[in-house]
Amino acid sequence: MRRSLLPGILAVLALPCLAPSPAGAVDIPTPAEFLKLDIGADRVLADYRQIRSYFAELDRLSPRVKVLELGKTTLGEPMIMAILSSEKNIADLPRLKEIARKLSDPRGLTDAEIEALTGEGRVFLLVTCNIHSNEIGSTQMAMEWAHALATAQDAETQRRLSEVVLFLVPSLNPDGQIMETEWYRKYLGTKFEGGRMPWLYHAYTGHDDNRDWFTC
Repeated sequence: MRRSLLPGILAVLALPCLAPSPAGAVDIPTPAEFLKLDIGADRVLADYRQIRSYFAELDRLSPRVKVLELGKTTLGEPMIMAILSSEKNIADLPRLKEIARKLSDPRGLTDAEIEALTGEGRVFLLVTCNIHSNEIGSTQMAMEWAHALATAQDAETQRRLSEVVLFLVPSLNPDGQIMETEWYRKYLGTKFEGGRMPWLYHAYTGHDDNRDWFTC
């Protein structure tokens, strides 16, 4: 909740400075190592189920990562959100959420109470990926970004993580992401590679998520 953190916060978190892991640290695999895929390479796509399995592995191995299931998609896929921050902030999430709730409506609080809560609180930052099913790149990036934040050991990145709680949704449209990746893989290496699917991206509203999102 510190105002000075808000400008450029995405850039601050997006480029952690990586340093070798200290002796005895848990070895957290990269997305490429875990999925046995060259993430980001031409003609290589991880589907949502693979992405979800990687975030589950991060949750299992890293005290900086907590994965929540937000609910089910129309076609029954678990929709997840990863919370990334310092180990202390992850442990203190109930208290940090209470502070954010109080500051969201500070009526009844004194100036001194507001000042104290602002100093104790943290920036809550929500980043969502892949609202449209063919915006695949962000779903691949989400795994790489999460790994970088979960494994960085330098003091500057740890300072950033101590001041920010990142809520990362790797896909807002898992059903469409799976459709896209399965369709692309089906025709990979043929003359139809990269062609558009001949059906809607969503069971009810097609591709117009921006306008019909509240009913999806």
